[in-house]
Amino acid sequence: MDTNKKNNSEYKFLFERNYGIFSPEEQEKLRNANVLIIGVGGIGGIVAISLARSGVENMTIYEGDSYEVSNINRQIGCNFDTLGLNKGVVTKESILKINPEAKINLIPRALEPDEISSVVHQESWDAIIPAADNWPLSVTMLDESIAAGIPAIMSYPVGAFGRVCSYMPGGPYASECLTMIYRASYDEQKVFMESKENRSILYYYRSLGGWTQEWFEGFCEGRLPHPQIAPIVWITGTLASLEIVKIITGRWKPVAAPNYWHITPDGGHIAKFGLSRRLLSRMMRREWGRALIPALAKRPGLVRIFTRMIS
Repeated sequence: MDTNKKNNSEYKFLFERNYGIFSPEEQEKLRNANVLIIGVGGIGGIVAISLARSGVENMTIYEGDSYEVSNINRQIGCNFDTLGLNKGVVTKESILKINPEAKINLIPRALEPDEISSVVHQESWDAIIPAADNWPLSVTMLDESIAAGIPAIMSYPVGAFGRVCSYMPGGPYASECLTMIYRASYDEQKVFMESKENRSILYYYRSLGGWTQEWFEGFCEGRLPHPQIAPIVWITGTLASLEIVKIITGRWKPVAAPNYWHITPDGGHIAKFGLSRRLLSRMMRREWGRALIPALAKRPGLVRIFTRMIS
């Protein structure tokens, strides 16, 4: 038996159950797909492993972080015996244990903001998922991917609340759906997102996300990260991988912006980013528009009304 026939036979054996759902042609699309994953901690780790078990053999991974004790509560590759190890190295090893023929291009460092455009354009990606612990970078990369005509997936857990969305070419940009500055640069988004006043309008993190008041205040002040729990991280990560499978195979319709998966402990449904978010995003391209939020932040009652409008 020649090498190609042997590899094909082994591949079909590994993913035999998939063929009860996917046609040989659809499964071959998964096998040959080229996926870019930025960060394989919480969300990215789930996506990478789920895609590997779906039969995707080609992934490029950027990851510069190593596992810490704080990752134990939610990250699929974090165990006592992987503490201190690079997350990308551990994820690659896990994928090769699933499918030794997988081709994983690991870049064991963080993606730099000034590399976003070149990396998006360097290959014919079938899907991109920015899942780094750097939200301004993720939003900027989502926008750049849409502009380049490449499907990109957002998976965004914040405590007990999560959103998952496919951003498709020709659809709305991530920055406008997420009430960020419309198509702004990484540096502009970073300044905007790290402002205490701008963070304070995310009060729905308290209601939908279940955050404690103390943690929310610490987040607004830049002292604390997003609180996370494993079930929401794993559900949103798995849904993100499902969106990628949909896009690659063409089998099911993606949940594409302005629609998104809305996940809480009470259930999940398809929701929609409203026009008010997208209008505000465009207004914030101007100085007077960006000044609106700090003005609102001084009035707690208005903050609650405003956050109900955009949540």
